[in-house]
Amino acid sequence: MATRASRARGRRPQLERASPIPLYIQIEEEIRGSIDSGQIGELARVPSEIDLAAQFQVSRMTARKALDRLVGDGILFRRAGKGTFVAHPKIAHGPSQKVSFSAAMRSLGLRLTTSVLDSGVQRAPSHIARALELAAGSNVVFLRRLRTVAGEPAAIHTSYLPPQFSSVLEGDLTGSLTQLMIRAGARVAEAKDTIEAVAAAGDEAELLGVRAGTPLILIEGVAYSSTGQPLRYTSALYRGGRFRFTVDTSRPAQISVEALHESASEAAGSR
Repeated sequence: MATRASRARGRRPQLERASPIPLYIQIEEEIRGSIDSGQIGELARVPSEIDLAAQFQVSRMTARKALDRLVGDGILFRRAGKGTFVAHPKIAHGPSQKVSFSAAMRSLGLRLTTSVLDSGVQRAPSHIARALELAAGSNVVFLRRLRTVAGEPAAIHTSYLPPQFSSVLEGDLTGSLTQLMIRAGARVAEAKDTIEAVAAAGDEAELLGVRAGTPLILIEGVAYSSTGQPLRYTSALYRGGRFRFTVDTSRPAQISVEALHESASEAAGSR
């Protein structure tokens, strides 16, 4: 594309006006290239739509559309009255609850801190008891934590374990739950998870530093031992703008669509 070639030569980028590629996409690609190359750094302010319109000799509407697309993709973010800025890079993470979040963040070289919001032993909600194959009214180990990545709230993890693993509560709950479970004799071999988009409720929004109603990614599932024993039920809420989830398609996967019978309010209440 001519814009990338001209950038590589250090000359002012020019749009290919005879190209079938819309001008706003060419501008979008130019900005993406500048971010990818490090020419525009993380959290740096990008040119305004007025500046872009003048630079590329296009209408403000065309320039705005390019910025809107980048904001929609989470590449940029806006601050009212201040401008448009480069967002933190999205964190690539596998969606399976089998993967230790702590280990995944360490492998990416990201600083992770964990705050324990609540923990203890409580009576299992009915859907948790069913998922863990416990009798109705059974107790479960309960743990709710806020995960902060690179100094920014990133996820809320809520986990339930069968009562025989209550010894995990005696360990360091700000560390890896997976490691605490191993010490308690619960080694995860596989997990079955579901992924959906939800809107941030009031307390969730406050904890994650977003507005109520902001889209979040919800991953819920059960982790099992090698013998098929349910070991953990986890409900994990992630800031959609901070994570990009990858799915391994190298092996056949079962995909199913389930009818959702609960209302939105019932679903929110179950979380």
